[in-house]
Amino acid sequence: MSEKLIAKRELLGYYMLIPATFLFLLINGFPLVYGLVLSFTNKNYTKPKSGQFVGIENFVKIFQDKEFWGIMGFTLLYTAAVVMISYVLGLLLAMLLNRDIKGRSVFRTFALAPWVIPTVVAAQCWRWVLNDQFGIVNQFLMNIHLIDSPIQFLSSPELAKVTVIIAGIWKTYPFMMVVLLAGLQSIGTDMYEPAYMDGASSFKVFRYITMPMLRPVSIMAIVLQLLWTFNSLSYDNIYLLTQGGPAQSTYVVSILSYYTAIYRGKIGYASAIATLMMAVIAIIVLFYFILKAKAKRAEIKRLEELAA
Repeated sequence: MSEKLIAKRELLGYYMLIPATFLFLLINGFPLVYGLVLSFTNKNYTKPKSGQFVGIENFVKIFQDKEFWGIMGFTLLYTAAVVMISYVLGLLLAMLLNRDIKGRSVFRTFALAPWVIPTVVAAQCWRWVLNDQFGIVNQFLMNIHLIDSPIQFLSSPELAKVTVIIAGIWKTYPFMMVVLLAGLQSIGTDMYEPAYMDGASSFKVFRYITMPMLRPVSIMAIVLQLLWTFNSLSYDNIYLLTQGGPAQSTYVVSILSYYTAIYRGKIGYASAIATLMMAVIAIIVLFYFILKAKAKRAEIKRLEELAA
């Protein structure tokens, strides 16, 4: 086959990508650019004559807004708690499933259930289970006489925060479990046998062999979960459970942006909030690339030491 014919075939492939690329840019690129433009205006749906360019005025107001920083604080707390605890839980379950135990397939199916169940269905199940009138959690605790009156899981501001974090962990730990299980299964037994022959304890094997070998997979899983939890999962899980209540106690930045745009009409201010969210996401991605480069340098150094 001539080089000219190969070049024509490759060019044809690029031509066939044009419709999909155009559609992708239309669906994703245009809203992104339009949102950035709106963040520098005073666009307000309740004021027909609004929409003038105001520069960084919206961002200055955000940085001076105590409500925003309180909500950002809870957003970061929610994201960190969900990601870190789901990682630890996922790692423990992955190590358990990596062993040859009876009923492993059945247990794996049940462990994956939270990830498979649609978010809307999961949220409604949580609302039913935690209901203060007929929820099975309150009924069980009252039947065994641990409590005298129902616990207001979703009506108390502090309890609601804890509840949405627990629900977020329950929804996200299967992803960590699957990724880490794949990482564990990629580690050959030849890595462990010399350590055990030298008398190394299980803890030392875990610390000096398992965790270093899992580092690339762990970094990837944590960063992806950080992005998803901070951006979309926090909105889905919390909005369907509490709508940000009670008294805005479970507001996250994505819910704040939504309410500011839809209910207050301040589309320019809401776009500025969304732009700051993108900036945080960009920082997380940059952090990932730094960690990835550091891990690669450490791996090269380790290989050089082994070769020497």
